[in-house]
This record gives sequence, C-alpha cells and structure tokens, in this order.
Amino acid sequence: MANLSFNFNKIKRTYFNVTLKDGSVLQVKMPTKNTFGKVQALNRLQQDENADVGDVIDTMAGVMADCLSNNLNGIKVNAEQIADDYDIEEMTAFIAEYYEKFVGGIQNNPN
Repeated sequence: MANLSFNFNKIKRTYFNVTLKDGSVLQVKMPTKNTFGKVQALNRLQQDENADVGDVIDTMAGVMADCLSNNLNGIKVNAEQIADDYDIEEMTAFIAEYYEKFVGGIQNNPN
C-alpha cells in the first residue's frame, strides 16, 4: 500500500489585497469561523427595523476590523480605528466586496 500524505502548508492560498486610506496595503486571508459568525450577526442586525444605527455601525466596524486584521502583514486593525476613519458607505462597500467577490468567488470556484 502506498504511503499517502497531505501537507496543509502546500495548499495554494488566495488573498484579498486591500489598500487602506493611509496607503497601507494588506494581504487579507480567508475569514475564520468566528468572523463568519459576526457577519451573520451583522446581517440579522441590519434586517432588524428597530436596531440602533450606532449598534449597526459599531458591528460593521468590528466585522471590517476582524477581516482586515486577518492578514499576512501581521497588522492588527481595531474597530475604533475603522469607525473613526471610515464611513458607513465605505464599510458597506468593503464588506460586500470582501464577501461577495473574494469569499463567494472561492466558494463558487474552489480550484
């Protein structure tokens, strides 16, 4: 019988290159399970007509910070920094692009 092996270090990875407003470029990795859970919570919050706008913005900033902090550069981004530097339109655009094109694209075409 053949000796089979699998090496996680040899998996071809895909990254999402993000240029921040200050010119920093991050190579963002695929989200973790924890980040997916936060996105689902954000979706539920956005659908709640009684949700406080401040809570929605804080949650969006947290999700965006989590996504951006999961990068090859080792740079950590915090939610306060995102809330201070980015408006709701920018956060919405990033989260949509990240999940629809980056994560969704990989899920639809895993090869």
